Amino acid sequence: MKRIILCGGSGYIGTKLTQILIDKTDYELVIIDRLDFKLNPEFKQKYYKLDRVTFHQKDIRDLNFMKNILQSDDYVVNLAALVGEPLCKIKPEEAVAVNFEAAKNLADLCKDKNIKKFIQLSTCSNYGQAKEMVDEDGELFPTSLYAETKVNLEKYLIKNIPNATILRCATAYGLSVGRMRFDLLVSDFIKEAWLEKQINVFMPEVHRPIVHVSDISDAILLCIDHKETLSRVYNVGSSIQNYTKRQIAEKVASRLNVSLNIVEKVDKRDYIVNFDRIKNELNFSTKFLAEDGIEEMVKILEDGNFDLEQSNV
Repeated sequence: MKRIILCGGSGYIGTKLTQILIDKTDYELVIIDRLDFKLNPEFKQKYYKLDRVTFHQKDIRDLNFMKNILQSDDYVVNLAALVGEPLCKIKPEEAVAVNFEAAKNLADLCKDKNIKKFIQLSTCSNYGQAKEMVDEDGELFPTSLYAETKVNLEKYLIKNIPNATILRCATAYGLSVGRMRFDLLVSDFIKEAWLEKQINVFMPEVHRPIVHVSDISDAILLCIDHKETLSRVYNVGSSIQNYTKRQIAEKVASRLNVSLNIVEKVDKRDYIVNFDRIKNELNFSTKFLAEDGIEEMVKILEDGNFDLEQSNV
C-alpha cells in the first residue's frame, strides 16, 4: 500500500486532496500541518479518525520530526506554505523561512531518504506578466514575495532534486469543506456579491487563469500514480479558463444578480497560461468550469452553512 506524506494537508487544497485520496484510493495518509487556520470539525471527525489516516500537528521546519516520519517508500506532497501575497507581506521573514528554506530542506531530506516521489505545489503567479500565452519554459516574472519564494524553490528543486515534480497551479476556486477560503479571486467575488450586493473589480481586463480545487487534487493524484518519475514542471489548469477578471466577475454577478463596480487600484499580475504539457504527457484534463464552482459555493451560502470570514489573512 502506498503511503502519502501530505505536508500542509489541513489547508484549502490539502483537505480536498485528503477527501479525494480517501474516496478514490486505499493509500495510507500521513497529514502534517501546523493548523494555523480553522479546520472543519465535521471533516476532521470523518477523515482524521480513519485507521489509515494519521495526523500530526507539526511544522515542517522541525527536521528531527520529519526525519523520524519519512520512509524510503513514501510519496511526499508538499503544500505547506504561507500562501498568497497578502499573508507573505504581513510575515515576510516567515514566508521565506517556510516557503523556501523549509521546503528546500524537506526536499533534501527526501532525497537523502530516497523517497519515491516529491511533489511540490507552486503557482502560475510565477509568470507575473505574460501578455502572450506562456508555457512551462517561458520566462518567470514574479511580482510578489509569495511568487519569489516559489520561483526560488523551483530553481533549487530543478537543479538538485531529481525526482521532484513541480505543479504550477492556476488560481484555485471551488468548494473545499474541510477548510474553505473566501479570499481567493472567485470566492472573494462571491463573498462581496453576497454581502455587499455588488462586486468591486480593479483592472478588470487583466487575465487570471483559474482551476477548481478538485482538479488540482486529481492532478496531484495523477502524478502520484504515474509509473515513471516525473522530473518536470507542469502547469495545472485548462486553457479555456484563461479568463479576464471582468469575465469571472460577470459570471458571479449573473448568478447572484448584482452589479459590477470598476475601481481604481493596481494589479501587477496579468498572465495567460498554456496547459498543454500536462494534457499531452499525462492525459490530464479538468472536469470543472467556473460556473460549477460558483454554483457549489453559492449553494452553501444559501444553505447558511459557511463562515465567510475564512481566509489566509
